[in-house]
Amino acid sequence: MGWESESVYSSPEAYYRALLLDINNATQTIELAVYIFTLDTLGQRFFDALVGAAGRGVRVCVQVDGIGSVDDGETLAASFARENIDCRIYHPLPWYLSAYRWSVTPGSFAGKLAHFILSLNRRDHRKFCVIDKQLAWCGSFNLCADHLAKTPPWRDYGVRLTGFAVALLRDNFYAVWERRPSVITPHDFRFLRCNNSRKLRRMRNRLLVQRIRLARERVWIVSAYFSPSGEVIRALKRARQAGMDVRVVVADRSDITVFPSLSATYYADLMTMGVAIYAYQAGILHAKAVLIDDECVMGSSNLNHRSFYHDLELDVLLASPQSVATVTELIEQDMADSVRASLDDLSVMSRRFWFGWLLRALRYWM
Repeated sequence: MGWESESVYSSPEAYYRALLLDINNATQTIELAVYIFTLDTLGQRFFDALVGAAGRGVRVCVQVDGIGSVDDGETLAASFARENIDCRIYHPLPWYLSAYRWSVTPGSFAGKLAHFILSLNRRDHRKFCVIDKQLAWCGSFNLCADHLAKTPPWRDYGVRLTGFAVALLRDNFYAVWERRPSVITPHDFRFLRCNNSRKLRRMRNRLLVQRIRLARERVWIVSAYFSPSGEVIRALKRARQAGMDVRVVVADRSDITVFPSLSATYYADLMTMGVAIYAYQAGILHAKAVLIDDECVMGSSNLNHRSFYHDLELDVLLASPQSVATVTELIEQDMADSVRASLDDLSVMSRRFWFGWLLRALRYWM
């Protein structure tokens, strides 16, 4: 097996505490890619831990996204540079000219400007860390204190992994960092799912649809931002027609305020085929997972058009009985903390979320 150990987390306190411990114990290398890195109370703890690692002689590379980390990205890059840490910004906003020096993209100022304008909608949404080439962390957790909020609480999933397949996550990091082809092959999709090339993106999207269609028992999905492609919708409906247990947990409240309105426009089409939709009530749902039979894909990907067509994503495949049991329990708890939508509610929902249909026109950018 590619993973020697898989430890699933849902508690943000436990996740961040354990990740910090691994960073503090690092002796060789740390590669960190994260969509949001904010210098708040939590982000400062990770900044200090990474600086401490570099001070011990550990080679540290950090990549953040130009929109996700727009508030502190330049400050982070400059501060890390003073500590001999290489920090790069993925696709800075075109009008933030001072951020160009930290960008992943090489070339002239004019070349970068043109590239950033054309790539404005392509973001690095990955959230993972590789330590000492031996262990990795992956999930939906950004490095910002919002995930520790209590009012309302956030719901996230993450996993700590060890094993030879950690090398594949490291390859994914450097393929983007160095703008080079990835060595990852279809065979490696037994362990992870990535989309940092057109070929890998097509493989990843095709495999998701194929796995849904070939489900033998269940398809359970947790998606913070639910706006699936037509292919996924058809696959879910076909699985339900074939008698599979198809359930989707979506956000009733979101950090992107309008997204639940967009998600609600998909309810009727799926529910008329018997797909169960659960709207999460216990806080802000930010977790991402797809549980099909006895395999779980967990990471940064949502079932939305951004993840399918635009953003860089990274997910890992969990197949150990303990991991599958843990994820099953987490999703069952999320369903218990949700309200199951009914067809009788749709007329009320359509009035409440009437503008969701307007958002459908923008779904390719959301």
